[in-house]
Amino acid sequence: MSPHVRFSSKNSFHSPPPPLAPSTSSSSASSQGPLTPPSIPRMPQLERGLLIPTKSVSHAHLQPPPAPVGRAHNLLAFSTTPLLRYDVSLHPSLISTHFVGVSTAGYMEPAVYPPQSSITLRTPHLPWSIVVEASNTRFVSVSDVLNTIYRSLRVNVRKEEFDMLGGGELMRKVKEMYVRRCEKLWSSGSEWEKERREGVKRIDFLLGFYEFQGISPKEGDPGVWHLTIA
Repeated sequence: MSPHVRFSSKNSFHSPPPPLAPSTSSSSASSQGPLTPPSIPRMPQLERGLLIPTKSVSHAHLQPPPAPVGRAHNLLAFSTTPLLRYDVSLHPSLISTHFVGVSTAGYMEPAVYPPQSSITLRTPHLPWSIVVEASNTRFVSVSDVLNTIYRSLRVNVRKEEFDMLGGGELMRKVKEMYVRRCEKLWSSGSEWEKERREGVKRIDFLLGFYEFQGISPKEGDPGVWHLTIA
């Protein structure tokens, strides 16, 4: 029996943050260690003193230097063939990889370079941003990104948020994804009933696009990263 579309009166997530325990598709571990992107060269320091121009320069032509563009950790960097096989509809413990050089320590390394204590992920699939905070209070790790994506997609959608779809084909497709998600749990009994009661979730807005293809920097805004899901 197909469930009627339901909504929560508030955004909530009832499960604790899931631990990340990714598996690899190879049984052998590599001695190469964790994957880290090439270090970004430091800018040379200027000697102290005043810079005096030799001729007058119009201030209208003086532009501030562009903000430096960061880079993502190799495990998270955007690619149509990413190192991680991550279906964002599934628990992060089910992540696998085709690359034998991945170590557990790699997931604890900074997610982006230069490291940041908080980053924001945006994707055209969702009307919400995903804010990733550092669990170690120092820098956002690879694990933080993967776990936060999963938890964010499990948040309930309020009716007013759903109504912003404006009806039509898009709303119909989101309803269909909710029904499909519940029907997959039909045989589990209590789990099906729980999902049915909680109603539409943000994962339903992805319309079946679940393959994580990585993150890439947004030029001019070092705290915002594009999240690509295909």
